[in-house]
Amino acid sequence: MRQPNREALERAARLWREGAFWEVHEALEPAWMAARGEERLLLHGLIQLAAALEARRRGHARGARANLAKARAKWAALGFRYRGRDLRPFLEGCARALEGAPAPAWPWED
Repeated sequence: MRQPNREALERAARLWREGAFWEVHEALEPAWMAARGEERLLLHGLIQLAAALEARRRGHARGARANLAKARAKWAALGFRYRGRDLRPFLEGCARALEGAPAPAWPWED
C-alpha cells in the first residue's frame, strides 16, 4: 500500500486489538475514500467488517450480518486475495465472531 494508508492501517490494527471497532472504521475511512481499485475494495471490506463487529456489540444482528455480506462481496471481487495474502481466514474469523467467538487477529500482524 502507499505510505499514507500504512499509517491508517497501523492505527486501525491498534484499535482492532483494543476492540474499538467503530474507531477502526473511522481510522480507515479517509484512506478508503482516497484509494482506488483493489486497495479501495480491501479497505472498504475492512471497514464493513469493523462495522459488523460493532453492530454485533450493539445487539444489531441483522446489521452485523448485512455488513459481513457486503464485505464478503467486496473481497470476492478481489478473489479473496490482496497482494498475495488470502483474506478468507480473516473473513471467516469475523463471521465466527458474529456468532460469539472472539474477534480474529488483525490480518497483517505478521
